[in-house]
Amino acid sequence: MKLHSQILKFSNPQILFAVLAWSLFVLRFGYRYGTGDQVELLPYTLLLQNSSLYEHDFFIQGLNASVPNERTVMANLLLPFVNHLEIFCFVFQLLSTVVLILGLEKLARRFIQNKYVAWLAILVALIPLNDFALGNVELYSECFQASGLAVAVIVWAINLFLDRKYLFASALMSAATFIQLLEGLDVMMVLCAILFISAVRNEVKWKVFVGFLIIYAFTAGIYLVVVFMQKQVIVGVSNQELFNILFEFRHPHHFIFSAFSKTKLLVFFTLTALSLLFFTLRSKQLFQLVLIGLAGVIVYAIAVDGLHSVFIGNFQFYKVTQWMKFLGVVAVFGFAEQYLSSFTSSLPASLERAGLIVSIVLCWVVILNYSSILPYKVPFQLFGMKEQDDMIAICEQIKEVTPPDAVFVQPFDNTELKFYSQRSSYVEFKANVRNKAFVTEWAKRVEEVFGVSAQLQTKGFALRQKADAYFYNARKEQLDLLKRKGVTHILTKRLYPASTGQLILHNKTYAVYQL
Repeated sequence: MKLHSQILKFSNPQILFAVLAWSLFVLRFGYRYGTGDQVELLPYTLLLQNSSLYEHDFFIQGLNASVPNERTVMANLLLPFVNHLEIFCFVFQLLSTVVLILGLEKLARRFIQNKYVAWLAILVALIPLNDFALGNVELYSECFQASGLAVAVIVWAINLFLDRKYLFASALMSAATFIQLLEGLDVMMVLCAILFISAVRNEVKWKVFVGFLIIYAFTAGIYLVVVFMQKQVIVGVSNQELFNILFEFRHPHHFIFSAFSKTKLLVFFTLTALSLLFFTLRSKQLFQLVLIGLAGVIVYAIAVDGLHSVFIGNFQFYKVTQWMKFLGVVAVFGFAEQYLSSFTSSLPASLERAGLIVSIVLCWVVILNYSSILPYKVPFQLFGMKEQDDMIAICEQIKEVTPPDAVFVQPFDNTELKFYSQRSSYVEFKANVRNKAFVTEWAKRVEEVFGVSAQLQTKGFALRQKADAYFYNARKEQLDLLKRKGVTHILTKRLYPASTGQLILHNKTYAVYQL
């Protein structure tokens, strides 16, 4: 009960700040529903409810070929809400973000006495410094997904770890790993290393370390082994070919150190250096977390970029860097607190609450009424607002006018078709099957539809311009070949009519042809 009350005891201003932070995140980064990263989750949830869906979808069928897989737990968590996914995804995204912010505040307040300075540190880390961790990972996501829920759990595991409640921390890390495999595994490896060092130095008893390890090993550890073992089937594929397709071609922004921007690297390593300096005398465990994380990043970069190790690459160790970046921001504001405190004197409780509530309301007035005139463009796929997107609108129409077993090809960066139309895709660049048995077939289909391959010097989503030029100008013989392979429809831009087939649907931007 003591632990329970310690975790759940929050003041009204803390909760209001967390809601305000979430509102600011939505204002700045928008909100996605059924698109983006959810293209790999929500359609799979629909399949679990109705097995007749996505009968010919390459990604869904490849994912479902191995159960359990990396989406199994999260999809099943959403399954009870499948008939009301829109409202529940919105509520869950709010709740997971609030839990994350409260955890980050608790972590920051260990070293920053002034709560306003701590709040500012959180906002700076997650808004202007968003995407300055390595590997294109970040603590906040603009949609409800497994990684967002996992980090909301992990931050509390880190807090419990710092409070020396190691068994509870291990249990939370196990839960986070079930939700998102690598988010939990990568941080758990670092925490295990920290506790091992403490045991060697007789700072904790060995039985504490063993208990910490056993709780995780016999829960999430077993699940990890089962999932990874099911993905080891390789049919005539060399490790180098796997590396070229999965790491360099599809995911350089996640795995390839040399692909990261120099600005991002400079900011990250500067924050890492400052955090090492700050935590040296303030927290031995966080100092070790940052130092071990830095060492792990260096080893990982050498193993992946230099040795092209598929096995090590699969750990995507850059997921640790989002925590290192946040600790670096805490360090910056910890150093600066004495200069900032004079500008952040405490407000009367009533005025503080009123200010937070007014700020939340203003955020949502802008989001709901003035999002179209913001100086930046982000998706606001919020309930009725999402139908203003021509792509979502036509995909919802596709569901009404095409047969359930239709198979589509669609633009290179499209993520709307699968969920909103509930129709199968011949292949997608975003939703790629990580099961090694399907890797070469995925790459072959990508080349057939978009004309891009792992042999090109340009990689990842930087291929969009070349892929679009090929897709939108596909010749009749190319579409005939796809038709023979089972493709029945093409979703394209209205400005680029298909070279063959019958126009069955269009709006002011997009058109659908039956081949």
